[in-house]
Amino acid sequence: MFLPTRRWALVMLSCVEVLTATGIMFGWSSLSIALRREGTYAELCDDGESGCDAQALRLNAVYTAGAFCVPLGGMIWGPLMDVKGAKWTRAVGMCVFSAGCLLFAFADSKTFDAYVPAACLVSIGGMANFLSHFVIAEYFADDHFGLVHSLINCSFDASTVTFTVLELIHEAGASTRSLFLAMAALGMVYLALTNEKVWAGHLSPPPRKTPVLTSSGNEIAAAPQFGARLDESGKTFRRQVQSPAFIALAVWGLFTVYRTMLVLGSVTEQMLYNGAGGRDSSHAERLVRVFNFLILISVALTPSFGRFIDTHGMASGLTLVNALGVLTYGLLVTTPDWSLYLAFLAFGCFRAWNYSLMTTYSMGVFGGASFGKVYGIGVGTVSCLAAAAQYPTMSIVLGGSEPDFVALDWAMFGVGIVMFGFPAFVHSRTRGLSEGAKDDEDVVVNAA
Repeated sequence: MFLPTRRWALVMLSCVEVLTATGIMFGWSSLSIALRREGTYAELCDDGESGCDAQALRLNAVYTAGAFCVPLGGMIWGPLMDVKGAKWTRAVGMCVFSAGCLLFAFADSKTFDAYVPAACLVSIGGMANFLSHFVIAEYFADDHFGLVHSLINCSFDASTVTFTVLELIHEAGASTRSLFLAMAALGMVYLALTNEKVWAGHLSPPPRKTPVLTSSGNEIAAAPQFGARLDESGKTFRRQVQSPAFIALAVWGLFTVYRTMLVLGSVTEQMLYNGAGGRDSSHAERLVRVFNFLILISVALTPSFGRFIDTHGMASGLTLVNALGVLTYGLLVTTPDWSLYLAFLAFGCFRAWNYSLMTTYSMGVFGGASFGKVYGIGVGTVSCLAAAAQYPTMSIVLGGSEPDFVALDWAMFGVGIVMFGFPAFVHSRTRGLSEGAKDDEDVVVNAA
């Protein structure tokens, strides 16, 4: 018997592993400070310049590659995990992650410019580690399904703090080489933990429960809070991605992931150039450090949000998250530090909770058996498109005579207003869910 205390201990172990070895490339704004400090790509600037747009664009290209390879990794590992299992996916992914860290350790912009492939390997390997942990959520399908998804996702979002910590250690005197050698070693530790003694067989999903059928023979959704009208679990993958439930998710994912990656990839430049006359580099750097810490406040709030999904439903969660995204871009165009701090807090919750919603929705609506394909290939494709758009966006804005992100921020504000259509769609499918449950009292429950 898998004891509840052991089960929750594995959830906590999952959170630690996801925190330190998955989406760490999204903390690029902190690592870029360390790389600038070491003079990475400084040779692109004129003699005597402490920094220039050419250096910023080259560093942003590394971020764009790393951000693009996160959803690309999902496209690779998702279907493989459905076939090979979480244990195999996790083990191979950790090898790829460690290889990327080693490449980062020995990269040099002048003699061995391997930053782009290093960022790609770190992101691709980290994504395997991330996806492999959702198998544990299937053991909580009857009680804390949304909560476990939220905990794993918030750890992924909080993984930005990994580069923040590395930058602080770098400021204290450590080299980026020694820091990434340590990260490679950490990946090997997680590889060593990929065994049955630690996970007690729970790197595989639980046995499928006997289905609950309506009188017409249709299986009721595994996650009862979504209702039968949102259940796509019994369909083939092709039919799933053609369903309105998936199309709505794909549109939502495209624009929410783009807005998320845009902030993460441009926050340093936004702090430099936005506002009357812009800000000096020391002020902008301080704001970036505050940003990287304030967005982590969402970690403490995410368990409550997970319970919010379980008790109030998916539509309410989507509405709240989208409102936070609108608030973020509405405040980013302001100049006072205090309003920017509010924007950072709102963004942290928007980012963390949005990914929680997307994985919970993907597994709850389409089923655990096809979660890897739906989230990895389906959501991964639109996420790749969103990530790929970052570099041209930065090129357009920074290529102007006076770089300014205000117009772009207002455009993203408008996109957020339109995105309230997705929670409206989900609400239309789940409206009257409690009454619907009463209508299904004639279900046939197959005895185990």
